[in-house]
Amino acid sequence: EREGLWARLNDVRGAAPEDYRRLDSRLHLGIAEVAGTPSLVSLVADNRMRLNGLLDEIPLLPRNIAHSDEQHEAIVMAILAGDCEGAAAAMRAHVEGSATLLHGFLD
Repeated sequence: EREGLWARLNDVRGAAPEDYRRLDSRLHLGIAEVAGTPSLVSLVADNRMRLNGLLDEIPLLPRNIAHSDEQHEAIVMAILAGDCEGAAAAMRAHVEGSATLLHGFLD
């Protein structure tokens, strides 16, 4: 699981713009999978489908991708270190940042 999560992080970091959202979704699903709660995986999958529909309406800006990559790394590093609170805080910051980005473009 550790290697798979690390591989998904590396995949999204090196993604071409046309592959970014798909690989970003794979990373988020991988995070849900390692949580060990099967119902979380289906919730994340449903959420990502809806979220990607919204994200497809805004430009994929390099500075946003770089920021997201930094947040992804913080999340994965906390998970791999067994830091549940750090992982939760990093994920919360990531979700809040994504919400702010969407509000900025779609409001």
